[in-house]
Amino acid sequence: MRSDAGPMDPLRRLRATSLLTRFAALSLLLTVAVGVVLSSVLTTVIEERARQQAEDAALMAVRLGLQPQFSRADLAGGFDAARLADVEQAVEHASAQFGERGTALAAFDPVELKVFGADRTILYHSAHPELVGETSRSGELGSALQGYVVSGFAHSADDGADSEDGEHQLLEVYVPLQYDGAAVPAGAIELYLPYAPVAAAIRDDVGTMTVTLAISLAVFYLVVFRLIASASTRMRRQSAALQDSADRDRHRSTHDALTGLPNWVLLRDRLGQGLAAATRSDTEVALLLIDLDRFKEINDSLGHSYGDKLLVQVGPRLRSVLRDMDTVGRLGGDEFVVLLPAVDGVAEAQAVAERLRQALHQPFDVDGVILDVEASIGIVLSPWHGADSEELLRNADIAMYAAKELKGGAVVFQPEVHATTPVRLSVLGDLRRALDSDDELFLNYQPKVTLDGERIEGMEALLRWQHPVQGLIPPGDFILVAEGTGIILRLTERVLDLALAQQRRWMDGGTAVPVAVNLSTRCLLDASLPDLVQRLLAEHGVPAHLLRLEVTESAVMGDAARCMDVLQRLHDLGVHLSIDDFGTGYSSMAYLRRLPVDELKIDRSFVMGMTTTPQDLVLVRTAVDLGHNLGLTVVAEGVESVEHVATLRELGCDIAQGYHYGRPMAADRMTELLVRMGTIYAPEVPADR
Repeated sequence: MRSDAGPMDPLRRLRATSLLTRFAALSLLLTVAVGVVLSSVLTTVIEERARQQAEDAALMAVRLGLQPQFSRADLAGGFDAARLADVEQAVEHASAQFGERGTALAAFDPVELKVFGADRTILYHSAHPELVGETSRSGELGSALQGYVVSGFAHSADDGADSEDGEHQLLEVYVPLQYDGAAVPAGAIELYLPYAPVAAAIRDDVGTMTVTLAISLAVFYLVVFRLIASASTRMRRQSAALQDSADRDRHRSTHDALTGLPNWVLLRDRLGQGLAAATRSDTEVALLLIDLDRFKEINDSLGHSYGDKLLVQVGPRLRSVLRDMDTVGRLGGDEFVVLLPAVDGVAEAQAVAERLRQALHQPFDVDGVILDVEASIGIVLSPWHGADSEELLRNADIAMYAAKELKGGAVVFQPEVHATTPVRLSVLGDLRRALDSDDELFLNYQPKVTLDGERIEGMEALLRWQHPVQGLIPPGDFILVAEGTGIILRLTERVLDLALAQQRRWMDGGTAVPVAVNLSTRCLLDASLPDLVQRLLAEHGVPAHLLRLEVTESAVMGDAARCMDVLQRLHDLGVHLSIDDFGTGYSSMAYLRRLPVDELKIDRSFVMGMTTTPQDLVLVRTAVDLGHNLGLTVVAEGVESVEHVATLRELGCDIAQGYHYGRPMAADRMTELLVRMGTIYAPEVPADR
């Protein structure tokens, strides 16, 4: 079998390992490489230093021990036999004297010694006396006669091969013999000294250096590796935590919080994939929109906890009669969606819808209470009833509301029949489409003004809808319809996002002013609302105390205990809460004094009539006194005349809101009004964001 293994395989295997392992291997290689380089450099330095010390030792031995034994006449005329004996004795004396000094050579014991005259003539040769009188042509000798100390390596005659172990290696040193007052040396001495002592000293120094360097680099490597390993462990934990958080956020963004079913975000993605696949395979995709009939009666009679537990059971019940390829999701409230990515015409879609209705009609056991559930289903198929997800959902809305009107169980969308369906049957589909665009929903703002100094205390954000076909749709034509379904939650999120974004722009311009947003009953019953508010505040960098949330009496009193929890959590965030339309509901005084609210708004119907109807005046006075006694700020809505302002001032009302001070207006006009009237808040320093 042929092997494709090559030199790159270790690198491939290294890349496949963990980051810490790769760091350990590469850092070890780099540490070893640094050690080798440092060892080589330091060894060279040690050798050069030892050699220099040997040269210095030879120079000192010649200058102190030998040169005093010679005269200029000796170097000029040569040595006779008697002088040669004196030279040898001088060499022996210098050897003994120099050895006692304990130099780096351990002992001055030259293997061979030559003395040269200024004309290169050999005057003395310890090993070969017969060479005396001959002339040397050595280049090193020429440098020595110019006054330089020159050294090099040589080998003894019995060293065999070119051994460099220090035992047979010799240090050859040329030392100039220069006397005081002379311009040039009178001669030179050539020494062959044993290198073994120097080599031994070098080995000792190199060994010590190597051990020290190895230990230092090992300690350095272990410390760095420990730090990196610890950091890697923390990073892995943080990465795992971030991944878990990202997975949870991804799941929350694509799944319903209560039931765990896919939400419209995920359903729309799967529907888009199904439509693309159906186009390639020439098949049909069906979308079934399911709304539970009389679900409100369950909430009203048993409480929302029973309603929630019922909704949790609906998904598995629907799932039980579908194929693995089909998807069940929840849009919100009591609306569910079933996606059939491949069906064989309308008949199969209707058959599936009937199976779903029969499954839901089986009794549900909710904490021992047996509940019977029926459903209305709207059916659409692509491409006959729409070519994209928004059009299909809008038409499924229309068909589902038609099923409710006709009490027909399941209705297939029919363009020729449902095209003239009243607006309230199609408004939800258009509203869903508007939520997915950026140019239809916008906010106007109405100022709230202090009655004592007539400066702006805050403003209320009011939603407007510019329909691409129908034009400007009044809020009353779509807010009430949206409040009947889970779409109101998405609508509230959009309003909060738009209001906080504009508030951030005002803050960046130096103006900090509270903005109020209305909440519906469904919002107050949604336990995830405080988390949504906290997230949006953080995203836009708006302090919580600058956001006000307005709730009506009827919204709170409908399920006071459940709303109380959501209101308390919002209050704990620092958000200011307001009771809107006060006087039109049926507030229990016991609950009212316990509500974590900061403001009470008197309904406009009483304010507008207080200057002409005594009963309305009594109600307004009572509301003002009640609010102040509870420690609340009191706001009067519907202030449209100077008479209203004067009366409210006499009653001690705090803030007024109405056409007398300004109609709902766009943000740019509101900015102009803020500049002209001023606010009760100190100017903000624009934040660097």
